[in-house]
Amino acid sequence: MRFALAIDLGGTKVAAAIVGEDGTIVAHATRPTEAQKGGDWVLNRIKEAALEALETSKIHPTRLVGVGMGTPGVVDAEKGIMLSEAVNIPGWKGRNLKAELERVLGIPAFIENDANAAGLGEFVFGAGKGAKSLVFVAIGTGIGGAVIINGELIHGASFAAGELGHISVDPNGLKCGCGNHGCIELYASGPAIAQKAREFVLAGVNTKLASMCSPEELTAEHVAKAAQEGDFLAQSVLAEAGRLLGVVLAGIVNLLSPDCIVIGGGVAQAGDWLLEPIRWEVKRRALPDATKALQIVPAALGTNAGVLGAAALVFRSVQG
Repeated sequence: MRFALAIDLGGTKVAAAIVGEDGTIVAHATRPTEAQKGGDWVLNRIKEAALEALETSKIHPTRLVGVGMGTPGVVDAEKGIMLSEAVNIPGWKGRNLKAELERVLGIPAFIENDANAAGLGEFVFGAGKGAKSLVFVAIGTGIGGAVIINGELIHGASFAAGELGHISVDPNGLKCGCGNHGCIELYASGPAIAQKAREFVLAGVNTKLASMCSPEELTAEHVAKAAQEGDFLAQSVLAEAGRLLGVVLAGIVNLLSPDCIVIGGGVAQAGDWLLEPIRWEVKRRALPDATKALQIVPAALGTNAGVLGAAALVFRSVQG
């Protein structure tokens, strides 16, 4: 069996894994990113985590066919060069991560945006396995995504495809940090869901959320938990977020006609309180012919989606 070294770079944690071609994670290691210390420091963290995972796995380095890495930011996936800054990593823009990883680790390296890597992981090993075309939606601090059409990851002319969070649902709505108004991540991301619930709590609406923590400490996870415990307000907040996501996804379904949409990220833990409004709105708004084969499902890989996607990137890139 072939093996890959897989790296998932996050703002707070670097995860490295040795992954078999069947998706088995043989060994796993993590390091704090400590991103504020800059790009050189982060690369050293990556190297440390990678070497620990390799040592733990007992796999001989010659059995590794390559290293794949998912990183925040826009990546030239052909050259492995960062085209934008990554959140909280000073000096990340312009770095040739492919060349640097190959120099440090001595094996072929393949670099991808982190949401694209997670989407590829779900497509190859997870909830989208067996699909022809897939849209992956990652709902967390923001909303990211990946688009795979007929088995090919879509990057676009500027490698910026998949930025689902910046599709507008209200041209006169809230102003986003990107400069646009009404971006969906302002209404359906984790912080947006928490903020909407917080407003109701501060207004004195009767809800379990008021007894769970202070309004300032409310998170989307609190809202999901309250919804699962039968709290009507929490259910309503999630339903509205799901409805607006459904509006966005209906347009994407009409455009791309995928057979699978996978909903991932921390907020997806809300389950059907979020998923059912998405499904309903997509069915109501999308063309019937575009939804005939469509399934909208929760992600299956959890926190392993990033490393499994990075491994899939290697196996798809290296023939043999």
